[in-house]
Formats: sequence, C-alpha cells, structure tokens
Amino acid sequence: MQDAMKSSQVTLAPLESGRKNKAAGLGSHPLLWGSVACILFYLSLPYIPFQQELLTRYCCSHPLEYITIGLFFFGMSTLIFRWRELHLEAESVKTARSILQEVEQEKTTGFDLAISILEKTRVLRDKISGSIAGQRLLEAANYFKKTNSSEHLESHLRHCADLELDRSQQRLGLVNTISWAIPIVGFLGTVMGITIAIANVSPEQLDQSLSEVTSGLGVAFDTTALSLSLSLVLVFATFRIRSRQEELLNEIEAGIDQPLTILFHSGSSNNIVDDQLVISQQLMEASERIVTEATAAWRDTLNQLQGRLLLTLESEQQSFLSMIEQGFSSSLESQHNYLSAVRSRESERTNELLSHLETTLTDWNFTLSEVSGGLRSQIEEQRSQTILLHNMVEKQQTLTTLQQKLDESIDAHRITETLDQTLNSLTAAIQLLNARVNSSSRAA
Repeated sequence: MQDAMKSSQVTLAPLESGRKNKAAGLGSHPLLWGSVACILFYLSLPYIPFQQELLTRYCCSHPLEYITIGLFFFGMSTLIFRWRELHLEAESVKTARSILQEVEQEKTTGFDLAISILEKTRVLRDKISGSIAGQRLLEAANYFKKTNSSEHLESHLRHCADLELDRSQQRLGLVNTISWAIPIVGFLGTVMGITIAIANVSPEQLDQSLSEVTSGLGVAFDTTALSLSLSLVLVFATFRIRSRQEELLNEIEAGIDQPLTILFHSGSSNNIVDDQLVISQQLMEASERIVTEATAAWRDTLNQLQGRLLLTLESEQQSFLSMIEQGFSSSLESQHNYLSAVRSRESERTNELLSHLETTLTDWNFTLSEVSGGLRSQIEEQRSQTILLHNMVEKQQTLTTLQQKLDESIDAHRITETLDQTLNSLTAAIQLLNARVNSSSRAA
C-alpha cells in the first residue's frame, strides 16, 4: 500500500512540476523577451558611438526594416531559450546517470528496481523534473510496473525517443519559419522600393526626381541586404542549436535508454527462468491430459467413422451397381437401336449400289459389243488395205527393176555415144596427121 502511495506521488510529481513550468513559462516566453530586446535595441541605437549613420540607414529607414529587426530578435530569443533548455537537459542527463549508477550498486531487480528508480527520481525531482532524462526514467519504471515484464521495454523506449525527436524538431519550427520569412520581408521591401522609384520618375523634372528615385532604390537594396544578413545569422544559429539537440538525444539514448534496458533485463532474467520452468511443467501436464483425452476421443470418433463409412460404402455400392445395370441396359438398348438403324441404312445403300452396278454393267456390255463390231470391220478394212499395200509394194519393186534397167540402158547409150565421139575424134586426128604427112612429103 505504501509502495502504491509512493508511486502515485511520483507519477503526480511531473504533473505538478508541469503546472509550475507553465506558470513560469508565462514570464519567459520568447515573444516577450524578443519584444523587450527589440525595444531596448532601438532605445539604445541613438547612443551607439560607432557607425551611427549606417545603423540608422539599415534599421530605421523603412517600416519593413522594423519588422525585420523584430522578427530577428524574436527568433534569436527563441534560440537562446532553447539553448538554455538544452543546457539544463545536459545537467539532468548527468543526474539521471548518477541515479542509474546508484541503482546498479544496490543490485535490486524487477519490481523493486522500478520502485527504487521512482523514489530516487522523486527525491531529485527539482533537478530532473520535466527533463527528457527524468521522463525517460519514469517511463521505464512505470512501464515495468504496469506490465511486470521487460520484454518490450526496449521498443517502448525507442518509441519515446522517436516522439521526443519529433517534439524537438517542432520546437524549432517557429525559428525555421522566421528564417524564411525574413528574406521574404526583404524582397517585399525590394519590390516596394522599386515601385516607389518608378512612381517618382518624371521625364519633365528629371533632375528634381532623381533624388527620390535613388532614395526608393536605396530602400529596396537596404531592406534586401538587412534581411539576407539577419537570415544568415539565424540559419547558422539554428544549425548549431539543432546539432546540439541531436547530440543530447544521442547521449540520452546511449547513457540512459540502453542502461535501463540492461538493468531491467538482467534483473528479471532469474525470475523469467523460474517462471519458464513452472510454465513448462504446467504445459507438459496439460499436454499429457490433452493427449490422453484427445486419444480417447479420437478412438471413439474413428470407430463411429468406421461404422458410418461401412454403411455408406454398402449403400453407395448398391446404388452404384444399380446405376451400372441401368446404364448398361440403356446403353445396350441404344446400341442395338443404333446398330439396327445402321444395318438398314447400309442395306439400302448396298441395294442402291448393286442396282447402279447392274445398270452400269449392261451399259458396258452394250458398249463393248458395239466396240467389238467396229473392231471387226476395222480389221477387215485393215486386211484389204494390207493386200492393196502388198500389191503396191510388188508394183513398186517392178517399177524399181524397170528403173534400174532403164538406167542401165541409158548408161550403155551414153557409153556408145562416147565411143562414137572418140572414134570421130580419132578419125579426124588420123586425117589431120595424114594431111600433115602428105604436106611434108610434098615439101620434101
């Protein structure tokens, strides 16, 4: 009962400290201190001994410059307060590590370990109340008290770390907005200055309007230069705060989350082994009972199933046999009808074919008789023609012999003529020779 009261007091302590922090936060809001810093800056501006004209030109020449300076001081006050919070968080991390070292030296385990962490956190709540490290200790102890197990403690702490990382990024969201709002205000001043310069240009009075044009352009470029310079300062300061924030979260994860997980796991390992042995024995006994009961029930079920199966098989066998008989009878009848129909169709087709063949054969016989008569007449004609040809051949042979004889007689006649010519020429030659002989004899 006392432990429960202590734990309730410990869990209520962060709520009370949170209310106090809210009450104190009303007097430490960055907007308030940023406004105070901006007012003090402009009040002290006439008394600054160096670069008085330059500061007045870049900070007091246009209403947009006042807005830019105000946003800058608001962002810087937010970063300063965040840096102060990170410094306090670093101190609370050291305190939380000392608490873990004390608990480790006490060698408490399980539920006692969680109660010890809660008590020590309650004693040192002024140092770690509302801090990330203190909240992490309370989360681990309360989680173990609720679940009485450290099985999912590591994942729970990792979830808390992810949530804290998101919250840390959200704390810098306003500064990020101011970082890109300041250049936008500067560019707005640029547009307004250029607009003023263009509006003051008059071609008729160019010499008189030149000063107004240059003053408008000066406003444009001065607001742009001021906004870009201040945004650079804010961006680098935000980067430094963000890096310190990430380093602090890594320190909390390495120096608090991991030791907490190790402590609760090591403390509950012996209890876990005993619980596992008891649970395993109970499981073995329950398994044996379940196996015996299941075996008996399974045997009865198998017997019932066997009887039902035999009855079902008999009924199915009878129905199957009746179905087979009906099927065979119907199929045989249908086959008989089909075969008779096929037989009748085939017999009709056969008769038609026979009649067609008969008519075809008679036509063929008539045609063959006509062809044979024609062949006989052709044979007789061929015989008569053969006889005529034989006679013609004999006559041709006779003509051939006559032709040969005629040729021989013609040749003999030609030879006779040739001999006659030869004799005539010889006679003429002899006569010529005789004449020459006579003439020669006369001359002699």
